[in-house]
Amino acid sequence: MKELIKTIMIILLVIVSGYLVYEMNNMERTLADLDVQDSIRVVTVEQFDHGLNDLELQFIGRGKHIQQFQIDLQQMNNKMDETAKNFDAKLDSLSLTINELRSTTESQLANLKTDQESLGDRITKLQRNTNQSVMDLQTALTKLNRDFSDMEKRIKTLETPPVDATKKK
Repeated sequence: MKELIKTIMIILLVIVSGYLVYEMNNMERTLADLDVQDSIRVVTVEQFDHGLNDLELQFIGRGKHIQQFQIDLQQMNNKMDETAKNFDAKLDSLSLTINELRSTTESQLANLKTDQESLGDRITKLQRNTNQSVMDLQTALTKLNRDFSDMEKRIKTLETPPVDATKKK
């Protein structure tokens, strides 16, 4: 019984560990995807900067082109700000999810430890009661054996015919 309980507890711990590894792998993949997207945006920004330098050299003195470029630049900055906000929101959400998972896992592990201690106490109590019962049964068996032996002696004494005192001499 004790081995069965230990086996069940070990199986539960393995299942919980597997689930945690699965969740952590999912979160790592999400972070990797976000890193890739961020690096793509950095490359886009660098390309934009190179394009800006090229345009500045081409259109020096041409106000109309410069104004259009400024508008495009403002739109690009707005888009980058929006993208950065979205990225920050996703990171915050991911951080919150990780914290919730950590909290839940710690709570479940604490509950599991409490249950394990409780089961250990119950098993110890059951073992003491069983040992006491076995000792009581052994004591009763010894007493019954003694009583049975005494009864056999009495029966033998009663079945044995009395020997005359004259025959003994």
